[in-house]
Amino acid sequence: MPLLEILTDPQNFKFYAGGRGSVSTANSFGQKSIPFGKDRPGGGDSGQPYITSPLVEDYLSKSPDFLLRGGLNTPLDAANDVLRLSRMFTDTKSPSGLLFTSKQQLLSRTAVRTQTSGILNEGAYSPLNTIAQAGVGFTGYHLNKQGLNPFGTPRSYYNTIKDSESNRLLELKQSIISNPKDVNVLSYSGGPGSVLGIGKTNIKFATTPFGANKTLASSPTINAQTGRLNEYNGQQLNPSTLSTQQIDSKDKVRGKVRQDFRAQLREDIISSSIISNSPNYTGEDAKNYETRTNLENPANSTRNLISYTNGSGLGPVDKINALPIYRSSAVDTSKDVNDLVKFRIAIIDNEDPTQKEFIHFRALLGSISDNYSATWNSTKYLGRGEDFYTYSGFGRTVSLSWTVAAQSKEELIPMYKKLNYLASTLAPDYSGNGYMKGNLVQLTVGGYFYEQPGFITAMNLSIQDDTPYEIGINDVGGSDNSVKELPMIIRVDGFSFTPIHNFRPQKQTLTFSSNDSITYGPERFIALANGTGSAKNNYDS
Repeated sequence: MPLLEILTDPQNFKFYAGGRGSVSTANSFGQKSIPFGKDRPGGGDSGQPYITSPLVEDYLSKSPDFLLRGGLNTPLDAANDVLRLSRMFTDTKSPSGLLFTSKQQLLSRTAVRTQTSGILNEGAYSPLNTIAQAGVGFTGYHLNKQGLNPFGTPRSYYNTIKDSESNRLLELKQSIISNPKDVNVLSYSGGPGSVLGIGKTNIKFATTPFGANKTLASSPTINAQTGRLNEYNGQQLNPSTLSTQQIDSKDKVRGKVRQDFRAQLREDIISSSIISNSPNYTGEDAKNYETRTNLENPANSTRNLISYTNGSGLGPVDKINALPIYRSSAVDTSKDVNDLVKFRIAIIDNEDPTQKEFIHFRALLGSISDNYSATWNSTKYLGRGEDFYTYSGFGRTVSLSWTVAAQSKEELIPMYKKLNYLASTLAPDYSGNGYMKGNLVQLTVGGYFYEQPGFITAMNLSIQDDTPYEIGINDVGGSDNSVKELPMIIRVDGFSFTPIHNFRPQKQTLTFSSNDSITYGPERFIALANGTGSAKNNYDS
């Protein structure tokens, strides 16, 4: 008989006896339930199951699975679940409820502690939360599993700090400053570092490459046998001591850069493949970026920002940007002109070519294009299908772009004065007799172009839509005539430069000696120089 027919006929269960090929006879009975009790040795009663129901229910009377998962009987089923769980957690004959509650408390105790943690790290567990969830689960509503109030607002980092000045990073910083000799960044009860919730979880400071956490006290050395770094025992700096590391330079107080540890290894280095040398970043002859390139950190805490009208009190952040135009026969290295890459344009005086007006910009360079071209004229001869070519000429144009940005009030007006003068060089100069004269310039970009003579044929000043503006007001909202309402960032693009070579443009002459050395001719389109003379270029040296 089909199983479905058996299940759907509670009034008359039919069982069949006999095997294959035998004659079956049917018996029927009307049992609908099974009695419980006396299910323990000695006749005891476990009290389970907690909820009993007829042995066979009328499944066809169930409501369809619509709107509520399980049909309209789902609320009744949820009520049975609530009753079943309530009896399990309060059952005095079985430890199952107590053991389940204890396990949840232990899991919470061994969880990672965060700023949103309550009692037992993740919070205390209450069986009422599980019982309540069983009663509302069919609605899709989710209650809190941890905590004493299942209907309370879930604990989150935002809800924890929104009404207070608490901040976990600031608290951690203060803890490190207050205990500078502690080997642990953070320590708390329980957590994954404990044993079944007993003990603490300790998060230590970074360890050496060899796994030993040390209080740093001296410089690193090389192990002569292994060639590896010994344990690095330098000074350990916390956020407080880092912020006080300063050095007096020649003209002002600047943030101090710690000596690169590689420089201290030189005496112990036994192999050139271990680690590189490094320049000195401390002292009066410091080679750190700010000192070498005349660029101060605008966030330097020693700068006075109380009065914007009077400036910072320490001068411009970018000295190259604030450097005015000056007149000289050669670049003046006594001024603040040094940058990571040399970048300047010198305007040659039409009346006295030995003198030039130098314009220095910070080398915030964009794309650079150096275009070479050769012209060949074609000729056709009678009876020949192909073209014949004769060389006709040579040409070269250079395109580049860069950005000029004011990082302090003192740089804005000098920056625009230099841009204005550079733009004016595309207009003519006039002789005493009123004749127009073009303006020749010398372009220097690192060692690629070094004082390359030529002339500018085009340039464009571009202001992007995300550029901040100087609005020209003083501390009290009045007019500040020392500046104007100007963009603080200008992009110079479309800068087209035509070189005039100080040699005859031709294929470079190469002289090969018997020892395979090469003497390069004067045709040096790419300068490879940072000065005049054989000692300043890479062709002769």
